[in-house]
Amino acid sequence: MLGRVSVADSWSGASYERIAGTFAPIHDRVVEALAIEPGTRLLDVACGTGGVALRAARAGADVVGIDISADQLAKARRAAKEERFAIGFDEGDCQELPYVDAGFDTVVSVFGAIFAADHKRTAAELARVCRPAGHLALTAWQKDAWSELHTKAGRPQYDADARMWGKEEHARALLGGAFELEFDTGTWRVEADSPEALWEFVSTSMPPLRAWLASVDEEAQARAEQVYLDFLASGVLTRDYVLVLGTRR
Repeated sequence: MLGRVSVADSWSGASYERIAGTFAPIHDRVVEALAIEPGTRLLDVACGTGGVALRAARAGADVVGIDISADQLAKARRAAKEERFAIGFDEGDCQELPYVDAGFDTVVSVFGAIFAADHKRTAAELARVCRPAGHLALTAWQKDAWSELHTKAGRPQYDADARMWGKEEHARALLGGAFELEFDTGTWRVEADSPEALWEFVSTSMPPLRAWLASVDEEAQARAEQVYLDFLASGVLTRDYVLVLGTRR
């Protein structure tokens, strides 16, 4: 397993705010589904550049965000400052949240906590910090052609375990003892003017992909680029995801 520094580095350095911008409809959906009220104490786990945190603050919530990447947190803090929101952003690991038991009314993680190595520990922490009758929202990618493409490109399957969260039986096994759960699905879509433009977008704004490309030689980069360009020939990338909603028992 990668050490903490390596994991943090793999999620830093990319222009993640660009891809986070394409998640806006999902962020909106999550905040709407939670029916956040003014004064709600909300924790955004693996918050990245703060897409959910900012929306929750606009709805009047008292928001805290946590992420393992100092780089992404700096961007989140700048965005909050621009909107004059007093959001507390902490650097930390979702497998060991630095918060008291039952400290939040609502706990959210959009394509974040699913990437932690220890699923049981992560689920236990999400449950621990959520108060009784509080709410949970979590999104996870499903196994799809994009995720399977990485092997063909010569890239290690960094997200194979993460996609387990997209299986209802796995999510129920992790969270069902602590939450009453509901499941729904959705589709994320991003498009560009050309395959090359779309490749530039994903290769620079998806942190683990960018980190892997930087770790291999030019020949491996060229081979991978051609595999991805062939896949992105239409200039469109779509992925299906699962939305997990829970009420704390």
